[in-house]
Amino acid sequence: MNKQIRALALSVATVAAVTLAPVAQATVIDISSAPSAITLAPNGSAHFGDKFKANLKNDTFADQFTFTTAGTTKLDLILTSTSTSALNGLNITGFSLYKANGALAMAGTQVLSGATDKWTLGDASLAAGSYYVKVSGNMVSNGGGAFAGNGTISAVPEPEGLAMLFVGLGLIGLVKQRRQSTRFA
Repeated sequence: MNKQIRALALSVATVAAVTLAPVAQATVIDISSAPSAITLAPNGSAHFGDKFKANLKNDTFADQFTFTTAGTTKLDLILTSTSTSALNGLNITGFSLYKANGALAMAGTQVLSGATDKWTLGDASLAAGSYYVKVSGNMVSNGGGAFAGNGTISAVPEPEGLAMLFVGLGLIGLVKQRRQSTRFA
């Protein structure tokens, strides 16, 4: 009888292990896209983003968007993702700027969370160099999702350029003043 009880207990344990095994083995998959360049328009406006297909619930992503600056640059970006509720689409968990060597240059700020995730990154003067923006998050449903980033990455006038502008304006004012004084003399 003890053998029968042991055999029955072993059978129950085996069935439980086989039944629970898929739950224990569920893995989260990294669905990050390959790094891509931020599309910059001639006026400095920047556009980037990604979309994810259905049936990816709980999977994570950490997408990178690269750009290079030739001189001092001002950066102002907004990132958004909108769905019908906080239980659909995706959840953005991070939005940061990194130097090409992987060093964190600036962390973004979360403005909204829920059905609409909104992050900002900006008001920064960047030195010439290569950078990337990293967007991190996870899928909260099987319905798919997307995020989009917009803003500006534009040149900042160098101090020497501003000084030359003010000298030029001063000379124009001086010439105008001389013309007026010779007219009345």
